[in-house]
Amino acid sequence: MGKKLKPDTVFSYKAYIPAEYDGTVPAALLICQDGLNITQVKVEDQLIAEGAMPVCIAIGLMPGSLKATREGAEDRYMRAEEYDQTGRGYPDFLVEEFIPWLCEREHLLISNSADMHMISGGSSGASCAWNAAWYRNDYFHRVFLSSPSFIAFRGGEELLVLVRKAETRSIRAYLTLGTNEPNQYAGSSYCVGLAAESALKYAGYEFAFKLFEGGGHCCGLNDPVVQEDVLRYLWKDWQSSPIRPIHLPDRISRMVDMDSVWEEVYVQIPEKCRAKTEQGIYSFNRNTILLTTPEGKTRVVADDFEEITSVAVSTDRWRLYIADKRRRYIFAMSICPDGSLKDKYILAPIHLSADCRQIGATDLCVDIQDRIYAATELGIQGIISFGIVDSIIPLPRDLPVQRIAFGGPMHDILYAMSAERVFQRKWKICGCLEEDVPTNPTTPGYND
Repeated sequence: MGKKLKPDTVFSYKAYIPAEYDGTVPAALLICQDGLNITQVKVEDQLIAEGAMPVCIAIGLMPGSLKATREGAEDRYMRAEEYDQTGRGYPDFLVEEFIPWLCEREHLLISNSADMHMISGGSSGASCAWNAAWYRNDYFHRVFLSSPSFIAFRGGEELLVLVRKAETRSIRAYLTLGTNEPNQYAGSSYCVGLAAESALKYAGYEFAFKLFEGGGHCCGLNDPVVQEDVLRYLWKDWQSSPIRPIHLPDRISRMVDMDSVWEEVYVQIPEKCRAKTEQGIYSFNRNTILLTTPEGKTRVVADDFEEITSVAVSTDRWRLYIADKRRRYIFAMSICPDGSLKDKYILAPIHLSADCRQIGATDLCVDIQDRIYAATELGIQGIISFGIVDSIIPLPRDLPVQRIAFGGPMHDILYAMSAERVFQRKWKICGCLEEDVPTNPTTPGYND
């Protein structure tokens, strides 16, 4: 029974422990959604004996049920809440509650390496498996997806948006799909399966894709030939080659190298450049924007906001970018010769985290190409100058970002703050300085 993360939800499971497991050496782990896949387990036995995969304990976990509180009433089947709901809820339950409880109950010794953990599922269970590998990438690196339902049930379509726009994670995947997939509650499994294949390829994931002509939903899930191919691929070179991306999405690679990583540092985050133009310095006070002229006079130049968190100026010094934490949008306004503001437009809507607590950005900064960076719950979202979020770079463990600023001798280190923790990362592009000569943006239109 779930306690903290899935309170009062009752789960059933079956554990398969291979003969080679003796309890002295940490084993690999396979979590199967919708119960134990017997075909998969039989193939696993063969591959363990060959040394083609490590000694691996397989756990088949059924969706939970919530018991009725009134006699004679129906229990509630919680599969949709667990499998179709995107976000950290179910993955955190697996990693922080169920697996530790299972290991203690069954006296299992499991490897701590994410490369030694696989998760598998079909249909909604497949999108659930990807969701787990995405949000708990610190724990799962290998995933089998049979006819994944990346459909707008409860946010499944958002996972493919994140795959395309976010920095590529350490995941190796095997995806199967039939050409006779059903049209489900909110779309076609065939269409979203093809979209998943396209997204994984674009984003630089190491994956295999098998299309079954005439195959139906979850075809191959219980086929021993298919499962042998799946497990051989997912566990290839398991003793020698860690799982890592093949490449980064184009937009991400323009900003960071794949080998650069976030480093936690114990320093204060640098002071951010002020929104300074020849007309003066722009600042804010809750819902108003203020201009302080070079002569020291301050006046209100805009007041049509809810709760402003940051302002930044474009590289050519005639647009002011505004973040408002109560609005999903990053706004832009035109700076007039007298310093007043006009032409309030939506620059870009930011992407929201699955369990959004705050819809707006909390900080902004600008690089020398006039790319705007927004600090959000989902990570650092990059906005090209003419107004599209084309990149998302998360912090470790997807920590929410409250502040960002460029620093370092060359102004090419991006600092990010989450709560009291500060991280830094080498950037390919330098931040814009107050004293820089105004320059035109490199992305004023689509042809960038």
